[in-house]
Amino acid sequence: MSWNLKHLLRVGLGFAFTLVFLLSPVWGQTASAASELKVFDRSLIDTSVDPCDNFYQFSCKKWFDRNPLPADETSYGRFTELSELNRAHLRQILEEVSAASATRTPNEQKTGDEFASCMDVAAINKAGLAPLKAELDAISGLTSKAELPALVAHLHTIGVNAFFRMGSEPDFADASSVISGYGAGGLGLPERDYYTRTDAKSVEQRKQYVEHVAKMLVLAGEPEAQAAKDAQVVLEIETSLAKASLTVTEQRDPQNLNHPTDVAALGRELTNFSLSDYVVADRAPAMGKANDSEPKFMAAFNALVAATPLEQIQTYLRWHLLTAFAGTSLPESFEQEDWNFYSHILRGAEKQQDRWKRCTSRIDREMGEALGQVYVARYFAPGDKQRAVDMTVAIEKAMESDIDSLDWMSPATKLQAKEKLHGVMNKVGYPDKWRDYTPLTIVRGDAVGNQMRVRAFNHARDLAKIGKPVDKGEWYMSPPTVNAYYDPQQNNVNFPAGYLQPPFFSGKEDDAANYGDMGSTIGHELTHGFDDEGRQFDATGNLKNWWTGEDEKKFGERADCMVKQYDAIESVPGVHLNGKLTLGENLADLGGTWLAWLAWLDKAREAHVDMAAKTDGYTPEQRFWIAYAQQWCTQTRPEALRAAALTDPHAPDEHRTNAILQDLPEFAKSFSCKKSAKMVAAAPCRVW
Repeated sequence: MSWNLKHLLRVGLGFAFTLVFLLSPVWGQTASAASELKVFDRSLIDTSVDPCDNFYQFSCKKWFDRNPLPADETSYGRFTELSELNRAHLRQILEEVSAASATRTPNEQKTGDEFASCMDVAAINKAGLAPLKAELDAISGLTSKAELPALVAHLHTIGVNAFFRMGSEPDFADASSVISGYGAGGLGLPERDYYTRTDAKSVEQRKQYVEHVAKMLVLAGEPEAQAAKDAQVVLEIETSLAKASLTVTEQRDPQNLNHPTDVAALGRELTNFSLSDYVVADRAPAMGKANDSEPKFMAAFNALVAATPLEQIQTYLRWHLLTAFAGTSLPESFEQEDWNFYSHILRGAEKQQDRWKRCTSRIDREMGEALGQVYVARYFAPGDKQRAVDMTVAIEKAMESDIDSLDWMSPATKLQAKEKLHGVMNKVGYPDKWRDYTPLTIVRGDAVGNQMRVRAFNHARDLAKIGKPVDKGEWYMSPPTVNAYYDPQQNNVNFPAGYLQPPFFSGKEDDAANYGDMGSTIGHELTHGFDDEGRQFDATGNLKNWWTGEDEKKFGERADCMVKQYDAIESVPGVHLNGKLTLGENLADLGGTWLAWLAWLDKAREAHVDMAAKTDGYTPEQRFWIAYAQQWCTQTRPEALRAAALTDPHAPDEHRTNAILQDLPEFAKSFSCKKSAKMVAAAPCRVW
């Protein structure tokens, strides 16, 4: 998951469909030693639970018992166990290179000095808001709206989420080329419906948001009475922007985001905002093809500029500047208030994470390949890469056989599906070519300035792609990341090195465990190419319908089964999952697990595995399913579950286990579950 913690972002623009990730962003706890993490772990199983009644509890209950949710976390699971181990490794690297030395490489100087700057809380507190003085002065010094485009462009270059988003993106009609992209933005709450829902909890959270904005403005020097008024102004402006934005569910359909135009034509539509002045200041293309992903939003933004008094626009910009740097760059009072609202109030965290964790994660986000190159050299064995490649090829072979066996798909569509499958590019571990950070300047002791320069570097690098062929070798995750993704416009699957280790993948464990765990992940990402979003792109990544009308109808009927299945799940009291929002991930979970199962059965037959033999008390089939379930062992706060149900395209981990396995008769057979058991769906869903 390109990125920003508050949004599911692709580099450049935050379009939720562009990269399809395995899981939601997760942040770690106390690192477990590598030797403690296993793909199949018998000690986590609670045999007092009937596997046919609740397989998630059966597989994970002992893990829950020994892993209470830490106070500084909103969610804690197997992914965070490994993330923390990786983060501890990164900390060691960063502490080594943060020691000033004439022998440091340029990348070591950059990452080391940035880490030291982030950790120097005393210097950050002493500097106060002085590092933002030029930007604050520019905002307060606006004398007319004609000056607004150049200022917004500057704010965009330094990572301030003001009004809209602009960046590069592949052309929907020609995925081999990169064009300009303009999209909705400018919100301080997680997504648009936080501004429009009328239930009591949402009303309360909007009130708390206004209080948060006011507190931040007071910290910046405003009198309390004025800050209270200004915070209300921020809410009103953002509400106008939110109402014109697509919902998170609407964003999942690429057809809703495909509105080709050109930069000049878009500029003519923005009668109250000079796009020509904006692109000059942003150093973005002044002409050429563009995509206006949400025309309704851009029209509303144009009207808002005309209707909103200049002093209110200044208030809005001042707030977004402050919140953009309130994490590890501004004094502790700003950081604490930012954490209190976004982590404590919205997601239930009880304690701020240790500083070293936040700074390590910051460097990984900012210069992930500079840091990742060292990480790979130390912690990723070449043999692990080859094993992952071999598994990916085996699962692709299983998918081809599965496509041939489908009784609902016509031969014509099957032919197109296999052409797309054969076109998938497999990226494992790390980039073939490392990113060049030579133009980036990092100054020890300048936390705010460093963050500005890093963001400007990444923004300029993104804009430089426009007008050029797509670089399919580029990665949108750093090598130490514990995650994976599929990119429909490049038709490739991506598995970072940080993920390819216990408790998800191990050369020391049997194929049943590895295919049940990492194999299901590989199958998950492959299936994203054929889910409700991915199926709309062809083998070359173009948005093109390659389905017959009848097959498209049959796909929709089968997908609707899963929509209804997940709509019925109550995540927390009073809040159900959104079956349409989670459809792509649910299809990928189900299809991916099925593909891993097929691939493992082929491998087991070739190896003449004795299916009746037991290891650690379980047959190979049972070990496959238990390994699948144990990857999802997770503790999550109710507040975080509520937020996820409203915004996250992934179902909670319990349902990524039980709901998926209920749809697979092969699971029920492995554990001799009766048809009446809870883990057996009366009418199982199946697409792929």
